[in-house]
Amino acid sequence: MAHPEFCRLRTEHHTKKRPRTIPLVILLAAVAVTVSGWGLWHGLNPSHPRFNSLLISVNGEPRNILPGETIAIHATDKVRILDVSTNILLNFGVRLTSNGFKVQALQNKETDISTLLPNRNIFARYRFQVRVVYRKTDLGGIGLDIQPYAEDWLNKANRTIDAARRLKTLQQALEFLPEDSRIWKRLLEEYKSRKMWKQAAAMLEKAVEEHPDPVLLAELLQVYTAMSSRNKVITVLKKLVKLKPDDVALRVRLAKALEESSRYKAAIYQYERIVKQLDKRDRLPIYKRLGYLYSRRKKYKNAISWYLKAAELDRKDANLYYNLSYLYDKIGQKKKSFHYLEKAASLNATDTDSRLALAEHAFRQGDLKKAEKYVLQVLGRKPSSLKALLLQARIAEKQGKKQKLKKIYKKILALDPANTTIRFNLGALNYETGDLNNALSCFLKYIRKYPKDETAREILFDIYKKQKKQKSAFEQAKVLSGLKPKDLEPYRFMFDYLNRKKDYKQMIRIMEAGLKANPGQTELRQWLLFACLKSGKEDMAIKQIRALLKASPDDIRLLLQLARIQEKQEKPREAMKTYRRILNISPDNEEAADAYLRLRLKQVETGGP
Repeated sequence: MAHPEFCRLRTEHHTKKRPRTIPLVILLAAVAVTVSGWGLWHGLNPSHPRFNSLLISVNGEPRNILPGETIAIHATDKVRILDVSTNILLNFGVRLTSNGFKVQALQNKETDISTLLPNRNIFARYRFQVRVVYRKTDLGGIGLDIQPYAEDWLNKANRTIDAARRLKTLQQALEFLPEDSRIWKRLLEEYKSRKMWKQAAAMLEKAVEEHPDPVLLAELLQVYTAMSSRNKVITVLKKLVKLKPDDVALRVRLAKALEESSRYKAAIYQYERIVKQLDKRDRLPIYKRLGYLYSRRKKYKNAISWYLKAAELDRKDANLYYNLSYLYDKIGQKKKSFHYLEKAASLNATDTDSRLALAEHAFRQGDLKKAEKYVLQVLGRKPSSLKALLLQARIAEKQGKKQKLKKIYKKILALDPANTTIRFNLGALNYETGDLNNALSCFLKYIRKYPKDETAREILFDIYKKQKKQKSAFEQAKVLSGLKPKDLEPYRFMFDYLNRKKDYKQMIRIMEAGLKANPGQTELRQWLLFACLKSGKEDMAIKQIRALLKASPDDIRLLLQLARIQEKQEKPREAMKTYRRILNISPDNEEAADAYLRLRLKQVETGGP
């Protein structure tokens, strides 16, 4: 039990303190209320309102976005705004705004972004600004970049059957995602599959300009090759070779491209580099290319050098020897040229052209045996070869084998009936060997094409004479007199022939024509005089005699003929004058003396002077 005094004292004590405790509490409460009110007012009305961040849930994953940042969101993402962090108490007076986008919908619940997009087009790209506004003050904001992923575009392209629409989809995809390598490659493949080389080249050119990667250059090379753009192919190959100087296959391709573009000097440089990179056993094709290229540049000695190297590695390649033969011929070394041609022909049993060339060469060198060997090889494969038969004929002619030559000529004519040269030669050969009938047959056919050939006509003339075919010989003589008017033999034959026929009129025509061509030819004039006398054309005869006397004024025979005609024409004075002339030349000429005396006595008897 407590002590009563103690209880009393305690009561007194409490009684004494109570009046002072109540005002203090009130004071403290008032202070607290004042401070709280000031804090509340200040929290609701900050002097410098500030936006700190925006907490967003994307498919259940929270993301804190600071002012000015942009968040990339897929159109099918489920998004909710969890919190807006500001320095404003309870975000009183704070709201979210966005031009063209219902951002408030994201504050209420988790929402599929596609439901808030215009036309719900998930393959369009949208950029929205979400602004944090306090009363009328814009505190800042964040960016929403809503776009499809690369997978969306690729899936859409793969599902699109129409090629044009698929291409357009891929082009749009690259516009949206220009840095995405998957879309870039897919569009490139689409261009290539549709052979749209120009567009593919543009893509690769841009990529190579930014990153000169060997893989990209190889793809660009493939495209340029498909475009048949030689110069661009060469440009890319040069870049690749520069990146991979030890890649022989690349350098070979560059050399071939240069060669195909007729840039032989540059191609040679590359091939010579390649030779140094290869083992000797692998150099053969490069040696051949270098030989070919140097020959194209007309540097024949260089070409020979490379072909000889190739021949050391391949002794069975006939083409190498053909090339060497050609090149040695170009530099004037005929002996070596035919040496290698023989090697080439020995490796190619079907090569008749080279064998003919070798036969020609042997023939020119006088080696008839060797020439005949090659000709027979050619004829063994080509019995109807006119070139070989013609050369065989020349060989037989040189050998003096006329019967063999005849057979060869007949073979040639059987193959080439229009060959008039061979027909002439066969005719001449028959003529020489006395086979006149066959010679006649040949020349008659020959003159159908060459009627003015003098030699052919002369042989025909002679054949007819030998065969005693006078009329035919006469016809040939007439033609010859026109072709060779200075040759008297045809006239002589015609004179004899027409004299036997007593056809003096035709003789006169022929001899007159002959004199027209040969006005000073006395023999023709004598034959004409003979024809005139025989045909009774005395005046014409006198004319011919006087012409003959100009050349031979003392010709007694002519003067006697003249005097007789004058006497026959009853021109005694002229006849006496002519006889006197004869006597002056030849006083002992009895015919002239007797005729002169007779005419003189007759003149006296008639009482003439």
